[in-house]
Amino acid sequence: MRNLRAPVFCFLLSTFYFLFSFISYAETVRLDRIEMKRDRGYDYLDVYTTGWSEAKGLLLENKLYIDFPGAVVGQPEFLKRKSKRIADIAFEQKDKTTARLVITLKKSVDYDIVNVFGRDKTVIEIGDRLDGGFTRQFAWETKIAGKKGAPLKPVKLAPVVARADLPLRGKTIILDPGHGGDDPGAAGCGSLPEKELTLLTARACAERLREAGAAVILTRDEDRRSNLRDVMSFANGTNADIFISIHYNSTENGRIAGSETYYHNPVSRRFAEAMHEAVVRGVGEKDRGLHRVPFYTVKNARMPSVLLEPAYLSNEEEYERASSASFREKLAGSILKGVKEYFGSRTH
Repeated sequence: MRNLRAPVFCFLLSTFYFLFSFISYAETVRLDRIEMKRDRGYDYLDVYTTGWSEAKGLLLENKLYIDFPGAVVGQPEFLKRKSKRIADIAFEQKDKTTARLVITLKKSVDYDIVNVFGRDKTVIEIGDRLDGGFTRQFAWETKIAGKKGAPLKPVKLAPVVARADLPLRGKTIILDPGHGGDDPGAAGCGSLPEKELTLLTARACAERLREAGAAVILTRDEDRRSNLRDVMSFANGTNADIFISIHYNSTENGRIAGSETYYHNPVSRRFAEAMHEAVVRGVGEKDRGLHRVPFYTVKNARMPSVLLEPAYLSNEEEYERASSASFREKLAGSILKGVKEYFGSRTH
């Protein structure tokens, strides 16, 4: 009997594994059908799957990525129609458990995703981009860049603890809270101006980054405004690893809301992608995209750099969220995640 037990056990184990694999394959969600249409001035993609998958989007310049967790591409039915916004749609398997639509765009857009529970359907709405903060930011820079400011008083903060196993050990990160002093930034919908929110946010971020082992330099740690050229001249002389400028957005259209990320130099692209995805996923605001724009700080930084605009203070609901300590802690955690993702994915 002792000699028979092993073969019987192996047979039962292999049978169980076969059945488990068959059931798992049978339950795999697949992209089944995609219908493209135009209605009320918008482009719509109706994506049908063979089971439930909660799609998530990410807008990176002229590419809109729609990921379907727990799904595979398969051979979905799809009839492409002409569009003034969509140049091409491709399918790929992002990883073993995530199917992805890659939508190449002809112009700047805004988008929304609605996952229709119970119908295994996802609706992607794509429309022309509403006016945002580009013009306002450039106008501010034109006004402030050549204006003499207070002498720079940066503050360098050491890591909270020095441990070899910390993910950001040995890294130096510059945090630049936008505005300050006689430059309040956006007024928003309440009593807290942008300059106060950026400083509070930078302090919260600094704490998280220091706990992860990084040394952090704040370009300001009080209510003062320094010349942008002085800020970047200092930053470029520090040998810092990355530069993060923190702002909050604003526009005359109070309906506009969402998170945006800006970069300019090609060396910053991968860092900007990691930061944008981390912020969008982390704070949960509408994704208004990653953009390559020659704002002063990201254009003149010699290290990988981004300018973050995590919310619109001109939108009443977003202002209420952004002015809370809980939002700033959530944002700080998201920034930490993006920084760790960037350094963790670097090729040494």
